[in-house]
Amino acid sequence: NLTQAKAFDTFFSFGPVFLSPDEIPDGDFGALTVQTVLNGEIRAENTVANMTFPLDFLVAHHSRVMTLLPGDIISTGTPGATVLAAGDTLECRILGAPFEPLVNPVVGSAADGEDDEAGT
Repeated sequence: NLTQAKAFDTFFSFGPVFLSPDEIPDGDFGALTVQTVLNGEIRAENTVANMTFPLDFLVAHHSRVMTLLPGDIISTGTPGATVLAAGDTLECRILGAPFEPLVNPVVGSAADGEDDEAGT
């Protein structure tokens, strides 16, 4: 269940900016390019149009099993997974969107120690 896999404590970050459809250039979400950047190196890049499941399918699918309300967020993931380690910096960039990338430091859990690796 990919929805559950993205919902663990500390595994999901977003913001501080949200865009409404009228703020997307030409209203075309599919034209946006999403990048996964690890320590300044682009590890994955693809357009929203190339996602495994189209946005309209994701909304329809989730609305069959839960009530969706205005402001709800459906996590679609990234264009590619990469291995992370404590001390890394992970960025999500959305090219063509009028905001800065989401940048997060990677920290180890207290139980696992700071040097353990974790997959995304």
